[in-house]
Amino acid sequence: MERVKRLEALAAKLRGIESRVTQLEGGPTVVEEGPPKPTLMDKLTHPDSVKLHGCEPHQFHIVKSHIAEHMGTKDDSDNMEENEKLKDFIEGYGDVNFYTYATLLYLDDSNESSFSTWRSYLKIVLLPTFQVFVPLGMLWYYIEEKGTFADGYCSTDGSMIYRMTGFIAFMYSAWQIIDGCSDPSSRYFLQHSSRMFAITGGQKAWEGMWLFYLGNLTQQLCSISILAMTYVVFNDPDNTPLDLLMNCVAINFVLDIDSEWMDGSKQDKSNQSATVVYKYWRDICVDYEDEVKMCMADKNDWRKRAPVLLDTVREFTCNFILVFAYFLVFGWTCCPPGY
Repeated sequence: MERVKRLEALAAKLRGIESRVTQLEGGPTVVEEGPPKPTLMDKLTHPDSVKLHGCEPHQFHIVKSHIAEHMGTKDDSDNMEENEKLKDFIEGYGDVNFYTYATLLYLDDSNESSFSTWRSYLKIVLLPTFQVFVPLGMLWYYIEEKGTFADGYCSTDGSMIYRMTGFIAFMYSAWQIIDGCSDPSSRYFLQHSSRMFAITGGQKAWEGMWLFYLGNLTQQLCSISILAMTYVVFNDPDNTPLDLLMNCVAINFVLDIDSEWMDGSKQDKSNQSATVVYKYWRDICVDYEDEVKMCMADKNDWRKRAPVLLDTVREFTCNFILVFAYFLVFGWTCCPPGY
């Protein structure tokens, strides 16, 4: 133990010497890395924050101080480069998909937050239709209309090249679906809005919690239906190995369409709306004190359980998709022909 301590002390001295030499040579200062800086989500999931979930009106000032400590105050700069807390929040979610983009615009009540064309409004309807109902419709077509399972629930072609091509294509598709079953940005905003609802009961946090969850749920339902559709389409007796590859690429496109519709201007607009929503949550106890106190007196048990419940349901669905994906991949690959 003493030898280890001496080695650690020697290493620390060597790092100090290296830093000093670098400074004398005109180079940048070598900064020793410390523990990672806690993010806003780390603070909101800290046990001290969780204790405030489902709080009552007499705890209003505690909540107000808690939000000011972790999110700042109205006196903070609106410039992200000068406001470390705002910068941490904006940089935490990365690129958003179309569901998150639409929800942020809805929650942003400023004059600039609206869709610029009627086509954008129609996309809100078209997107879940495309991602959920089109795969379900194709399942019905292949099973009922085309009779894909008339000769059994397994592929009738048992040749090595066919099964191995299908295995590789199906596994690629499964990994894409597993990675994309829960969009990071919608999960990020879902966690924030559910925790803001838990401590304030605010209407905008309530709306955001459900809208972000619905966007996340739509992707998960899309993942499940695409996995099932891939299995059914791969069992079509008319397939060739090339058909398996082409179908794999075509089917996976359905999962990515909510990201394909996003461009740089929409991402910038999302950041602007996210900033407005952040400031609303940050200032809610100042601007809407009476409303917050009234909301704190209602739905206490539900507010206390909402963050954990939504996180648990979301994680359970993702784990189900993971198990379902591998079950279908290996089931299709190893199933006897025509079984």
